[in-house]
Amino acid sequence: MQKKNEQTMNSIFDSAANLFSEKDFHEVKMEEIAKNAGVGKGTIYTYFKSKEDLLFKCLIHNVEEHQKNFSAILSTNKDFKTTLRDIFDFMYDFFKKKSRLIHRIMALMPRLKLSETDINYGHEVFHKGLDMTSSFFQRGIDEGIIINIMTSRQIAIIFQKMFDFNVLFSFYGEPEMSVDDCYRFFTKTFFRQE
Repeated sequence: MQKKNEQTMNSIFDSAANLFSEKDFHEVKMEEIAKNAGVGKGTIYTYFKSKEDLLFKCLIHNVEEHQKNFSAILSTNKDFKTTLRDIFDFMYDFFKKKSRLIHRIMALMPRLKLSETDINYGHEVFHKGLDMTSSFFQRGIDEGIIINIMTSRQIAIIFQKMFDFNVLFSFYGEPEMSVDDCYRFFTKTFFRQE
């Protein structure tokens, strides 16, 4: 039964994420999501309180898996610079996949009604990722690769914001930075020049 529930949820997430990425939030109908997922409209409401709830849950869907994969990259025995490039590639791909959903949420703010639980969960996820990234950048500071002009946590926030900026660039119709551009910007800003 659990496997069937998981399959149903994944079908709903896939359908909703595709539709939210293609259309404005108000143009997406729950009936359409249900039809594309191969379920009844009532089934969606057994899992989600509202269309806003479904949009937010699409955004955070698989976030634990994402953080597990991110942690695995950080835990490799590769040197700092190689690992940094790997996390740039990983984060760039993640934000590319989620950018349309982030656009939708940005467009709805502050009208988007999220529960206190969802807001707290979002903060918790962000802080966990920030803690992992901060520890990694502390390693770069300790190894003398990153200049010590900011705390490792401040650097981690800037790292995160680089990908947020790409989402904003896209939102406002500006060209996005490539992963190579992001990496070069970061290393020119924070790496010790030899």
